[in-house]
Order: sequence, then C-alpha cells, then structure tokens
Amino acid sequence: MNAAEKYCIKMTLKTDREPIRGKSPVYMFGKEHLDQAANWVEIMTITDDFMMMEGTSKEEEKIVHIGPDGHKGGPYPKWIHNADKTFFFYGTDPDHPKDLGAHVEFHLGEGEEEQILSFDEPRAVFVPKGLRHGPVYVNDFRKNLIIFSVLGVPAREEAGIVTDFSYVADEEKLGRN
Repeated sequence: MNAAEKYCIKMTLKTDREPIRGKSPVYMFGKEHLDQAANWVEIMTITDDFMMMEGTSKEEEKIVHIGPDGHKGGPYPKWIHNADKTFFFYGTDPDHPKDLGAHVEFHLGEGEEEQILSFDEPRAVFVPKGLRHGPVYVNDFRKNLIIFSVLGVPAREEAGIVTDFSYVADEEKLGRN
C-alpha cells in the first residue's frame, strides 16, 4: 500500500430495513471512517416524490434508528445545537445542469419564524447551528436528483442533534390522505 491509499476510504452505505420509496440508500462518511475527517457527510439520490425527515402518523409506533456510528435518530425534524449544516441539491442531467429534476420546499425555522425555501434549480441551503430544519418536500419529480449534506463536525454525536418525537407528518401534503 502506498502512503496515499489510506486516504481513499470506503464509505458506509446505510440501507433502510425496508426500502423507502423515493430515495436510495445513504452513503455516509466522517470521523468513524478517518480520524482526520473534518465533517460528517451524507449523500443520497432522490428517485421520486419524497419527504425527508418526515414524522409518523399518530397510529404508528415512533421508531429510533441507530446508525453505524451509534447515533440515534428518526425521521423527524431535528435541531442541530452544536454545528452548522449545509445541504446541496443538484440534478443528474449533464445536458441541463440548471434543472434540478423536481421542486423542493425546504422548511427552515419554526413557528412564526418558519421560512419555506422553494426552488427547482440547484441550490445550497445553509442551516446555522441551533436552527430547526425540516421537513424537506421533494415533489413534481421528473428526474433523479442528489442531496448531499455536510455537517460542520466530524461525527453526529458532536453536533448535539435532538430528535423531535412530537412532530407528525402532514399526510395531506404527502398525498396520503
């Protein structure tokens, strides 16, 4: 092995127990993969209309997912208390780089302060530490798109992520009514 090979690291591929319609498994990289890593990174392909960080219906059991790094989370809006996070949204059509492939609504903040960012071209969304974010709706899907998120710390535990189990998905918004 040459000296540089230690920097070519296999990422963790997190697959869901049952595949989730609208998204691929998630590639993850951070401190657990390389001690010198400066950020926690997650990459997924969106393959249909989708709601990221969704809540559960009132009748459903609230599930805690335990990631490969031991982080406990669930599909609920989150607060990241100790780190900034940046989401990158971009399409997969090299002939039309400005076409995201779908429409995105990104909820940022809460209550009267909540803002809804709405776009259908590639964007980066910066979430300052301490600001609630989610859900993120992907609708009017036409082509696969990528969501690439970068957490400003090398491991999720360091971010102080808090999962909100009181959140309930907007079933009407999802078209599941």
